[in-house]
Amino acid sequence: MKESRLPAEILAKGSLRGGEYAWRVDDIPAVIGAAREADLVNIGGQLQFRGPEFTCECYWVEVGTYKAVPSDLPFKVRVDRTAEAASGAFETLSREVDLLAEGRNAFPNVLGSYDDEALRDLMWFAWYVSSE
Repeated sequence: MKESRLPAEILAKGSLRGGEYAWRVDDIPAVIGAAREADLVNIGGQLQFRGPEFTCECYWVEVGTYKAVPSDLPFKVRVDRTAEAASGAFETLSREVDLLAEGRNAFPNVLGSYDDEALRDLMWFAWYVSSE
């Protein structure tokens, strides 16, 4: 698992479910930076709401560096450029999208009864990295 190359303090903040790591939305900038420092390509990820018995994935609320960074660049260049692209795209997404509303509107039967504070506790952002 490529994420195992991330620092222990970053992994400790994450949630591992079904072989997939996710972090709190506020932690994603640190994950992006840690991946860069660990010489990992930031692939991106998507919004999820994770409860004890469910995962609601908002796959359309995403960051994907594959859209902005060519895969044929030298590896170290890709590491740096994907970190820059991911940081910018994630900042824009966080500023322009109401993440709680996305979850609540997409999954009203599962998330509709949660107030904002409880819904924030369920909100995660899956994030993927690569060593290739």
